[in-house]
Amino acid sequence: MGNGADFLARDAMGRQSEYTSLAPAVTINGVKGHLIKRNEDSDTHTNLPFYANTSDVYFRQNKKGVCQARVYAGNKLHLDFDWSHAHTNKGDSRHFKAGTVHVQIWQQQKDGTFKRLSDDARFMSNHEMKKYGPILKYFCPSVKFR
Repeated sequence: MGNGADFLARDAMGRQSEYTSLAPAVTINGVKGHLIKRNEDSDTHTNLPFYANTSDVYFRQNKKGVCQARVYAGNKLHLDFDWSHAHTNKGDSRHFKAGTVHVQIWQQQKDGTFKRLSDDARFMSNHEMKKYGPILKYFCPSVKFR
């Protein structure tokens, strides 16, 4: 049957995937999360897929540990929870310290590509903290929400 790493490593046709599982998937509070790594091993937000295959949230890590979560709605990219770096919005100069989650929304464009609204970053809502907070803390106990 295989394990989660085998499932992510190959698709139903036996083709090699772009991603490798780094740990078994975990479900907390009804949210399934999975720590994965893009095989090319870049350390950017593009390191996570635009479409979900097996989880509601995919996590990535850098040299310091788990640093980002990508949330999917209907298997499509929806939100990034990022705490790997300090961030300042250009328009309103709102500042987020490294280690504290800033949320960035992704929008799918008419041509099918995705655009991240980086200058509209915000803190997590109360609903997001209640729903996703426990799984974020599981993967990164030191993460702060506000």
